[in-house]
Amino acid sequence: MTDTLHINHKQITSNKLLDNLLLNFPLWFPIVYIFLALNFPSFTKILFISSLFLFAETHFASTWLFFFDKENWSWVRLNFYKVVFIPSYILILTIIAWFFSPSFIILTHYIASGWHVTRQSAGIMKLYGVKTKIYTWIVYFVSFLCLSIGIKQPGLLASTINIGAINILIGISFIIYLLILYLNKLGRLSNILVNSLPVLTGISIYLPILFFKDLYTATAVGVGMHWCQYMALTFSYYFRKKNSLSTQQNYSSNSNSSRLLFIVFYSLLMTTLAVIGMPNINTENSQYSFLYLIPLLFQFYHFYVDGYIWKFSDPHIKQSVLRYLYFPSKSKIN
Repeated sequence: MTDTLHINHKQITSNKLLDNLLLNFPLWFPIVYIFLALNFPSFTKILFISSLFLFAETHFASTWLFFFDKENWSWVRLNFYKVVFIPSYILILTIIAWFFSPSFIILTHYIASGWHVTRQSAGIMKLYGVKTKIYTWIVYFVSFLCLSIGIKQPGLLASTINIGAINILIGISFIIYLLILYLNKLGRLSNILVNSLPVLTGISIYLPILFFKDLYTATAVGVGMHWCQYMALTFSYYFRKKNSLSTQQNYSSNSNSSRLLFIVFYSLLMTTLAVIGMPNINTENSQYSFLYLIPLLFQFYHFYVDGYIWKFSDPHIKQSVLRYLYFPSKSKIN
């Protein structure tokens, strides 16, 4: 009897439950966030800042793990014009434009973020084998419909919210959510329902814009699922690759702690700059400060460069990233 490794194309993390919680169907995030935001309104800012630090900026920081991998340095040199020169030029123009109209940059960021998040939703559907085009178009349509409403009238349906009724709905939703996770773990969900989970996640991300007038809260409630997904994808492939190549010089024994420390420091720094620069945090100041632009610039780069470092049609990305993305499971054959 010999052990062979095969790739489980339905599992990315080391545990099927984790896949559902972080990638396939992370609906726990908006359920918990909505419950806390509605029932403890005095803690809304603290809740948002905590989410910004623990999830949002941490997910932006994890992008840099790709560049810490020495195997990718030759690819960066080869694609220097696309991944360094062009974005540098764009970021300089962004800084100049900020001094003329910060609101234009905020709006551009809002649209770019929406495009980036929705593209990831479509990508995750493909990773889990959901390749029906109609589902992809539905996710794009719903996302950009909600984003369009958010520009003109966020919280369009906010007047219909009754906290008591919403709490009951949250409780029912959470019970149904746990039931779905349990049945999926046991393998008792139909293939149609299993395949619909990432589709439902993609559709749900921007729905909170219809119910929250505060765009910060609306974004955190829904896009929090995207943050979880991105970190799960990045950490899974990166540390799986590191472990499999641990004997190579590219992956020293001290790299784990140093890179995790970088992520924490990056997240703390960018969260601090964002909080100081936000008009709703600053007292007696309704304008965004220049400090707020600093994390925005790095976020713009994140939106841009992700179009290349997750492009699996690129032979290098396929070998360096996709090869380690799925969880390898053991099977025994004669």
